[in-house]
Amino acid sequence: METDLDSLLETYISDLRPEVSNSPWIMLNMISSKNGLATLNGTSGALGGPADKALFRTLRGLADVILVAAGTVRSENYSAPVISDRTTQIRSSQNRSHLPTIAVVTNSLNIDPDSPLFSSPNYRPAILTSQTGLNKEALPLFTNTDIFQIGESLVDLKSAIPTLAEAYGPVILVEGGPNLNQQLVDLDLFDEFCITVSPRYSSDPQSQIVTTSESYQTGKVILDRELVVGDFTFQRFLRKRSR
Repeated sequence: METDLDSLLETYISDLRPEVSNSPWIMLNMISSKNGLATLNGTSGALGGPADKALFRTLRGLADVILVAAGTVRSENYSAPVISDRTTQIRSSQNRSHLPTIAVVTNSLNIDPDSPLFSSPNYRPAILTSQTGLNKEALPLFTNTDIFQIGESLVDLKSAIPTLAEAYGPVILVEGGPNLNQQLVDLDLFDEFCITVSPRYSSDPQSQIVTTSESYQTGKVILDRELVVGDFTFQRFLRKRSR
């Protein structure tokens, strides 16, 4: 169904995202090329347009946590999140933190502490890392960062999700990349999948938004709606999962 940008954003804002059985509500948000790939010339941002970027800022503003893999942080040059004015007002009225917390998943702690995300004096991100797989010498370099060591040599996402929800709030927005999406899908750890389909085609190798998996193919994934703004299609899928 065709709609305008303001109506699109209000639709996503009005969606109910309840806590399920005392568990967090996990949203996966990705953009896809017309032929199903997650990047164009190495970044997802190159696939986007004004409507997609507006929805991106809106979904960020609705979240308590933005969960993202270290590789995506590096390739997309992450910094402190920018959210929409509308969601800033909503957060203020609900007495929530001014901005959601970006939590970076890295088994090895192979991240530049001087990158924009970790060097902002006015923003405190988080890192999810392992107990033994990380570069321990790098730990003291992340002075303005919450560090969670969860899992032996690899980050234990099943344990990390409730830890993040307890620390920051229940609504967790996942921004990929594809490997992180795949892990959450295989663990049955998502409630909502928001996909923007770009009109652009891509030939980037190995950049599917989520690789094919039996759990995804056979799971109860329902198309909740499909809206069109200009040349972009916005799909929202819901999944009923057991906990």
